[in-house]
Amino acid sequence: MGFAENMLKDLDKRQEAAKQASQETENKTEADTTVGTRRVASDPATPYVASDPAPAQNPAGPVPAQSHRSPGVSSGPGTERDGLYEKEATDVIRMVDICQAFDKADGTKFVLFDHFNLTISDFRGQGQFISIMGASGSGKSQLIKYIAGLTKPQSGKIFMYGKEYDDKTTVPMVFQQPSCYKWKTVLQNVELPLKLQGVDKEEREKKARAMIKLVGLEGQEDKWARYPDLSGGQRQRVALARNLVSNNQILLLDECTSALDILAKRKMQDILLDIYYSAEVDPTVINVTHSIDEAVYLSNRIIILKPNPCRIHKVIDVDFGNIRRSPDIRELPKFNEYVKQVERVMEEIGDMPSGSDT
Repeated sequence: MGFAENMLKDLDKRQEAAKQASQETENKTEADTTVGTRRVASDPATPYVASDPAPAQNPAGPVPAQSHRSPGVSSGPGTERDGLYEKEATDVIRMVDICQAFDKADGTKFVLFDHFNLTISDFRGQGQFISIMGASGSGKSQLIKYIAGLTKPQSGKIFMYGKEYDDKTTVPMVFQQPSCYKWKTVLQNVELPLKLQGVDKEEREKKARAMIKLVGLEGQEDKWARYPDLSGGQRQRVALARNLVSNNQILLLDECTSALDILAKRKMQDILLDIYYSAEVDPTVINVTHSIDEAVYLSNRIIILKPNPCRIHKVIDVDFGNIRRSPDIRELPKFNEYVKQVERVMEEIGDMPSGSDT
């Protein structure tokens, strides 16, 4: 059994405790609206690059009226804003004074984080798909591992919906390479977290099949989760479905499309949008990526990091108006404006990816 399988099994076993902790936090939030809030910045002066709020035209048509992702909620008394968006009182994730340093061969220290702060706000009526970009070595993957509970910083605190992380806190993550149990079927892979939680067979199969359908693998339930039975992109979708059935409150993606060919990459991106717009799932998605095209296509906020030590260089809010994103959105002038905007920022920090979909 490989490293990824062992880690996934351990995460699955700990998932129930994380869900209970999240539920306690939600109950507490209703009574406690005094939780401190911050901008998404390690420095209060971190610049925001706000998009033009004028709605763009979408060939795919408007978002249905019942969608929970429709922007434009009216401001009320005491409403707080974070960049372009109104925000709830309690943040999804808040990282406070994170410090991490490593010993170098020459006896000096490499400081990755020095009192680093990051907040993922809960956007009111909007939901959040956050992409994290930055120069190589800026700490992108390390940050998402902290959020996943896979490792801890040397010092600092992390909060999820106002509740501080403890040793049992864990959040599922989809990795760069597919992490499936090759000796199990698609259905068995997806329902495994529920089985470990003691959910009865009928209920766990029902939930697993719903997630399999959501990720576009309906009809593949009885196939082995391995090549050549499934392609690399399909196996990534199995991992995605398993994480969603385990915990659909927060979804972490660590370059999950980077190893896919262009067609599989675009398919995976569209499935991620289906998940984002799904009222049944409604997760906060935090995506580490090197692809500018992907970040603009998927995100309503892009956080760009600068290294030595890690700090937030710029935050770009992406707003295409009251439309559901689809492949046609890439043809809009506004899409290309955002791509160029991110390219300029990446050039500023000296880490410009090559190609439009890298």
